Amino acid sequence: MKHERPVLDAADRRLLRALQEDAAVSQAELAEVTGVSPSQVSRRMSRLREVGVLRGIVGLIDADAAGLTCSAIIRVRLKDHTAAHVKAFRDMVTRMDEATLCVMITGEADYLVKIVARDLPHFQEIVQSKLLRCGAIAHMESSIVLEHLKDTRALPLDAD
Repeated sequence: MKHERPVLDAADRRLLRALQEDAAVSQAELAEVTGVSPSQVSRRMSRLREVGVLRGIVGLIDADAAGLTCSAIIRVRLKDHTAAHVKAFRDMVTRMDEATLCVMITGEADYLVKIVARDLPHFQEIVQSKLLRCGAIAHMESSIVLEHLKDTRALPLDAD
């Protein structure tokens, strides 16, 4: 069975772009931006949730301001791709609050993991107490983030 992608019209895209900019705006403000009534905004948001386009509405927190001053990108290569090793790695990462991103990639590494920590000693503690104890990992290479040039969750949605 083929998974069908939901059809988004221009008003849906304007609504999603507005929510990406500031999800705390009122439905009246969203109605003004999207060109539909407030009740239509509510119905559209419900539909977008139901079809899986709108996964949630969250507040974005500045990591430095929250005392999380160390970020790192870790390239991970698994020992092999047996179901047991893949599951062990995925289970570990999904349980790690400090892992804010994990993607499977092509190339020499199998995964990229972004870790956010209070500081460098905390990052070291995370690596030693969690990542190095995962028997599924054959090799890791870490890069400390020196500057966040761009860090966004906003998707490039065309309004029209």
